[in-house]
Amino acid sequence: MSVEARLRRIAEKRYIGPSESFDHVHVGLLIYYLGEHAPKSRSQIAKFLGLGEGSVRTILKRLAGASLIKVTKEGAFLSDRGSELFKELKSMFPVITEGSRGLLSLNGFTVIVLAKSMEGKVSRGIEQRDMAIRYGAKGAMTLTYRNGHFEIPGEAGDCETLFPSGDWSRIRGSVHPEDGDVILVCGSDKIQNAYLGCFSAALTLLRSNHT
Repeated sequence: MSVEARLRRIAEKRYIGPSESFDHVHVGLLIYYLGEHAPKSRSQIAKFLGLGEGSVRTILKRLAGASLIKVTKEGAFLSDRGSELFKELKSMFPVITEGSRGLLSLNGFTVIVLAKSMEGKVSRGIEQRDMAIRYGAKGAMTLTYRNGHFEIPGEAGDCETLFPSGDWSRIRGSVHPEDGDVILVCGSDKIQNAYLGCFSAALTLLRSNHT
């Protein structure tokens, strides 16, 4: 079963009732967050994901039910099984980090995701942009890294030459891309939406086939 399918199964609603305010994207991002920053309290998780504490309690309950986390008075942290899933995510997306405000002319807060060796999964970046916007991003850019240069998918030319800016060196310094990598940059007026938008866009690469 793919990583995305596993995340969907964990997030799957188990009862009839009102729709929930979270899904597999929130679950996957939380696993990544705990993998890098645990332990975290419910209130810290709620702030990071932009969810109410009731929704966070439900997510934590499902993660605990899947034996992916443990919760103590210090907060939530990944179990051995959860750490293995985090390592899988980390191998595909080795860097998820905040960028400078207004990076690449994207408004507000920005988040950058490095997708390792996934250039072949991108055509023009339309699916990634649309998914990011669906999860609250106000703007999104998909870049590939080839021959030591940033490129826009489907277009020829080195972005640093075509669009001179100090932002390129800032991105390079933040994620350290290598040839064949994909770099996703999303902006939003809320940092939570920038994270969710960028992570949701990254997940499309796990099933994408030149779309």
